[in-house]
Order: sequence, then structure tokens, then C-alpha cells
Amino acid sequence: MRDYEMMYILNPTVADQEETLEGAITKVNTQVTDNGGELVNEDRWGKRRFQYEINKIKEGYYVVLKFKLDPEALDELNRVLKLNDNLVRYMIINEEEK
Repeated sequence: MRDYEMMYILNPTVADQEETLEGAITKVNTQVTDNGGELVNEDRWGKRRFQYEINKIKEGYYVVLKFKLDPEALDELNRVLKLNDNLVRYMIINEEEK
């Protein structure tokens, strides 16, 4: 298993309500663990304004997630995350290559 770090931005309409925010974060965490990953740390940065609009959205809720995952499962995780409508953007980096 390798160490990865993922930063993702949730849609602000989801982040406005506490129960939908928790549900959206839990959904992303579940997508990681369902692909054989192990959660290490979750850091919530909160709602921040974008420097420029992304798909007519001006702000988003930022979360940084550190996890362990087999490299073979990374493609499947990317595929599942692309289907998540609550995500505005996300990026996964390999911690070992920093």
C-alpha cells in the first residue's frame, strides 16, 4: 500500500447544510475504503472563495484526506470519484513522490 493525499472541493450547496455536508464527506471516505483503502487523516479547511469561477460556482468546501491504497485500485477510485456530483474538483497525489 502507498500513501496518498487527496484534496477535494465540495459544491457549496452541499456544504451549506450540516447533514448533507457530513453525508458528502462520508460518501468520499466510503469510496476510498470500498476500493481497499485505509483512511489516515482528514483535515477540513472549510468554505473558501475561488480565485476564478468553476462551472459558474464561486466558492467551495475544501477537504484534505490522507489515505493508504494499493496502486492498482487508484484507477477505480478515480473513476468512482468522477461520477460523484458533489465534487467540484479533486486531486490525488502520491505522498512518496513529494
